[in-house]
Parts: sequence; C-alpha cells; structure tokens
Amino acid sequence: MIDTRSTHVHYGKAVVSSALERLERISAAIERLPIRVPILFFLALYFSIAIAKAKSRLMWDDEFFTLYISRIGTMKGILEALATGADQHPPPFYYLTHLLTVLFGTSHLTVRLLPMLGYGLMCVCLFLILYRRTSLLWAFLGMILPIASSAFYYATEARGYGVELGFCALALLAWQRVTSSSSKRAWWLLTLFMACGMAVSSHYYAVLFVFALALGELARTIQLKRFDFLVWLSFFGAAIPLLVFLGTIRKASEYSAHFWAVPIWGALLEYYVQMLGELANILVVGAVPYLIMLLRSESQEENYRAEICRFSTYEVIAWSAIAAVPVFAMILAKTVTHGYVERYAISAIVGAIVLLCHFGYAVAPRPRSFALVLCVAGLLYIVPYSVRLVLINRLAVVKLGGNLSMIDARSTSPLVLGDYTLFHQASFYAPRKQIQNLLYVADPLASVEYISKDTVDRSAIGMRPWFPLNIMTRKGFVATHSDFLVYSYVGSWTWITYVLLPPYYETSLLDRHEGEILLKAHRVGNAPADESDDSPLQPASESLFDKMSKDGPSLCKQWMPHDGFCDEVEKRRQQADADR
Repeated sequence: MIDTRSTHVHYGKAVVSSALERLERISAAIERLPIRVPILFFLALYFSIAIAKAKSRLMWDDEFFTLYISRIGTMKGILEALATGADQHPPPFYYLTHLLTVLFGTSHLTVRLLPMLGYGLMCVCLFLILYRRTSLLWAFLGMILPIASSAFYYATEARGYGVELGFCALALLAWQRVTSSSSKRAWWLLTLFMACGMAVSSHYYAVLFVFALALGELARTIQLKRFDFLVWLSFFGAAIPLLVFLGTIRKASEYSAHFWAVPIWGALLEYYVQMLGELANILVVGAVPYLIMLLRSESQEENYRAEICRFSTYEVIAWSAIAAVPVFAMILAKTVTHGYVERYAISAIVGAIVLLCHFGYAVAPRPRSFALVLCVAGLLYIVPYSVRLVLINRLAVVKLGGNLSMIDARSTSPLVLGDYTLFHQASFYAPRKQIQNLLYVADPLASVEYISKDTVDRSAIGMRPWFPLNIMTRKGFVATHSDFLVYSYVGSWTWITYVLLPPYYETSLLDRHEGEILLKAHRVGNAPADESDDSPLQPASESLFDKMSKDGPSLCKQWMPHDGFCDEVEKRRQQADADR
C-alpha cells in the first residue's frame, strides 16, 4: 500500500523548496542592481509619505516654538529669545529653519522641511553603512525600517531631532569610511568633523552619540595599537557648538528644577518600545511565515553569504555604544540636566538598526531571500501605516474645528484656556477677532503646587515679547477679573481647574466638547496671587500680542497665505459652527 501521507509531506516540501529557490533567484537578481536604484525608489516613497504627513498635520506647542523663534530672523534676536531659557534647542537649528522659509515661503511643509531632509539623510546613510558590510537587500531593509518605526514621527516634527539623526548617521558613515579605507580620507575626515558639529548644533544631546562613536574609536586604537590623531580631532567638531552657546545652555538649565520630564531609571526599559515599536510588526509579519516555510523545505543547508563577518570588533563596539545612548542620557540627566525623555536619546536608533541588520545578515538562514521577505513585509506595512497617520491628522483637524467653534461662541467674554496646546492652536488658526478675549493665565508657583512642574508657565511668561499669545500672570488677571469663563480639562498639564474651588470661587458647568469642559467662574474671595510676578520677567507692555492687529484673518492665513491647510482648518471651524 502506498503511504499517501508520506507522499503528501514530500510533495509539500518540494513545493516549499521550489518557492524558496524562486525567492533566492529573485533576491540574487535584485542584489545585482546598481545601488542608485533602491536609493531612488526609497526617496520617492519616503518623500511621498513625509510630505503628505507634513501638509496634513496641525502644529503644536514645541513646533510653535520653532515657528515663532525662527521668524525672528537674525542670530542675535534668536539668541536673545533663547537667553530666557524657555527652549533648549541650539540657535543654528532656528536660523536654518528661517533660511528655508525665506527661500521657499512659510508653510506647514517648509517649517518641517529641515527635519524631513535630515531624517531622509539618516535613512540613506544607513543604507550606505550597511551596504559596505552586508548586502544590498539588508542595506535596503535598514533604510526602510526607520519609516516604519515610531521615530518616524520626528521626520515631520518641526524640531531638531530629525536633523540630529541625519547628521549622526552621516558621522557614523564618515567614521566607517575613514577607518576602513584610505580612499578620500581627507574628505571623510572633514565630513566627520562637520557632521559631529552639526549634530550637536541640531540638539545638544547629540554629543552622546559622538561620545559613543569615540568609544568605538578607542576600541580601534586598542585593537590596532595605533592612535589616529586626525579622527580624534574630528570628534571635537561636537565641542564647538557647546562652547559657543554655553551661556544659552546655562540659561536653559535653570528650568531643570521643576522640569516636566523627570529622569527615572525604569524609563530605559520603555525606550525601544517607544522608538521602534512598529518594527516588531514587520519582523513578525515577515519572519514567521518565512521561517515556517524554511522548516518545511527539503534542504536548509544552502548558504549564500560571501563572508560571515565583514566588520571589525571596534565597529561592533561603536554600534553597541550608540544603541546604548539612552543609558548615557539617563546618567547625564540624573547627574547634570535633571530632564529625560525618550527623544533626547533618539540617536540610539541608528546603532540599533545597524546592529539588527548586521545580526540578521550574519545568522539568518538563506540571508538573501530572508532579507527580501522582510523588505516586502516592511513595504506592505509602511503604506497602510502611513495612510493611517494621515487619517489621524485629519481627525485632529476636525476636533480642533469643534473646539474653535466652542471658543467662537464665547468670544465676547474673557475666556481662559487651561489646555496650553489648544491655546497655542487657537491663537494661530482662529481669526484674530475671535481670540482677543482668549488668554492663558500663567502661575509657575501654582503649576508646581498642583501638577509638579512649571515648564509651560515659565516659558509662556518669558516668551511674551516674541510669541503672539495673550498671556497674563495670575496676579494680573485676578486683579482685573472677578467673572470669567474657563475652557479646559482636568489633567496633569493644567492647574487652573484645581484652584476654582470654594472659598475663593463659585463655578458652574456650562458646556463640554469631548474631553474639554466649559466653566463659568465667579471670584467670591481673595484668591492667592502669583508671587512669581515679582521675578525679573518681561513686562506685559512688551507683549507681542498687544502690538498685533485685533482683526483680520488668522495668523495661519497671514503668515502662510499659500498654504491650503489653513483654509481646511477654517472650513472645519465653520462646519462645526453650522452643526452647533
């Protein structure tokens, strides 16, 4: 009797083996492509997604810092604004953003263009780093992984993190070329020096990346028993912005006493979950089916690697040290800066992706076809993931339209916004007449008392001469208003709702919109005043808001006249008005 089960199993393995062989042939054909082909394909994909995201996303608090400070337009003016200590980004980042908006006009896209270019530069540098040590497909995988990670958020965030990533990856590429080949050594040394300096000029914490890279060079010095003076000299490019802007750094450090991001050792366990979360989906979607196919195939012996290890020990140490940047950042935060959040150590993803792809190349069965499957899984994941991000951006616009409609209906009364993000957005996207009675009340002492941080309120007061926002100190507001409205939420970023209680206030709920509540407040007692009003802050008479027009279109329309997104926000506001 014929064993049909054995025949079916043998047939199944033969089919799977045939499929794997076909994948191997396709992979081999792709590997023979010129490197410009995958790079150009990636750039087309990347900029299509990034531009769609940047043009459909509302600006928020940190991005408004970038917009308003970059509009100052001179390095002297930018330094004066940063001398308040209210923002911690280096001055060159703001000036470069200013230059781009001068060249291409101000819009949601151009304000975010610098980080977009930087993030794209990182991806291409990852490809070139990996291509030298692995293969084209593994290099391509390393190039697309960043746009499938949570860190991709910073590609369209008008802050310095995307730019920092670009220059950090360029520094790693330059160091690889300098230490592995004498070809164009002078050019790569200059690139290394420049990249280190520009990385730190984008975000001060990039100095930790340079420190990690220096650990790799130290390992190289020990391994080769030779001191490469010019490489060490190139690392000192990172010291230039630290020395030039030391005064600005010291001012920013004054905010550390009650900074919003308190360093906690346990946060290190969440770093890669926060920064690389979606990558697990690609690995599962791509790796599991492939490994199942491999187990069912007739042969697992074939291996197409030319070499198992084409890299040196000191390179592995450098990649590992870069991946460990969150540890260095936490130590720095605990001992010096007293502020830590995952994005401060964002440069670690460069080392993590390089390590991941090198490890996969070295140990994966059938490395060419395995990389191809992961690349396909990544591309199939990236497209719907990007569409989802754009849809989320549109939902945020709808929500803002509803909030603006609520504000518009109460625009004749003094209206305090406790939600600082909403206050920023309303001040920028709403018509000028609508926001004249809209204000934010700041009290750093109350902020510390009720929500244990004063970052928002201190910066709100300190930046009044440069920000077009109606900011009043609590002391000044209480002295002139006994009846007012409050539109806010109860949460960890607003203190105003915690103080509107007897015996000082009588309050009643008037309305609500999603998570926001509208309260009517009447002062019946002598409310505690903001003692911090006596500190050396800019007087209210120098407020930029008081000098601006009280009527006309929104600042979005005035400053970004050719940006259709401003019209979209106004359309959503009018639609919400009609639905009320």
